[in-house]
Amino acid sequence: MLDMIPLRYFLSAYETGSISLAARANGVSQPSVSAAIQRLERDLEGALFLRSRQGLTATALGDRLYREAAPSVAHLTELPARLRPEVRQRVRLHCYPDVLLAPFTAPLQALIRRRPELVPEFAASPETCDLACVAEDCAPAGHVFLPLWEESYCVALARSHPLATATCLQPEDIQSLPRIHRPYCPTADQLYAYEAATGATPAPGAAAVNDQQVLDLVAAGLGLAFVPFTVGETHPGVALVPLSGITEVRRTVGISHRKTVLAREVAEEIAISFKEKMI
Repeated sequence: MLDMIPLRYFLSAYETGSISLAARANGVSQPSVSAAIQRLERDLEGALFLRSRQGLTATALGDRLYREAAPSVAHLTELPARLRPEVRQRVRLHCYPDVLLAPFTAPLQALIRRRPELVPEFAASPETCDLACVAEDCAPAGHVFLPLWEESYCVALARSHPLATATCLQPEDIQSLPRIHRPYCPTADQLYAYEAATGATPAPGAAAVNDQQVLDLVAAGLGLAFVPFTVGETHPGVALVPLSGITEVRRTVGISHRKTVLAREVAEEIAISFKEKMI
């Protein structure tokens, strides 16, 4: 039966073509590597290397031993790490009510496949999260923001609404229509201020608690809403129409992270995966 240590020294010598480099790779002396290889040669009854001033050249027996032994040695070397209890790392994610999670789904799934040691959790509060799907203006205090995309706002209408096929709307076109307000969105104030500046007096409406509810209410014909483009395009029952002047109102959406090593690594991986998907 062949021992692991001589085999490991042999593999290093084979891969480096040098006794001295094999000794350095394993943190032992050159005589230790030479003695281990000689022991293998006695056990296998044949030379494993031809030695010259240029280094080591494997014999046919050496080539065969390498092919047979390399996978087994690698498997056994990694065995202790595989048998140790896996260290699970929690990553708490918060998604703001004015950002839908759909654009982040594929990058998150790819991350979980690559990093099985991670345990993603939803954080109800931005104060307790490690990562946040968020517009730049709302990033939690102490977080670093990584931008992913920029977008403008538009009018969301039910697809069955007569104005849904318009190419552009004027404030007077929608003045009498009830609104589904988005009070959790800081940009909403700019949009309502724009309407006020144009002299429009919008019909009263109700306030939603998140953008998914906004889209469902709009699709049901219960009012219109000013929404970011990527939010509105996710609902099949909603049509998006530009409003004159509103293209000047924009926001940047991305992912923010706490200033910890794990949170930074995970956020950067998500950002890279997201941008690769967009190419």
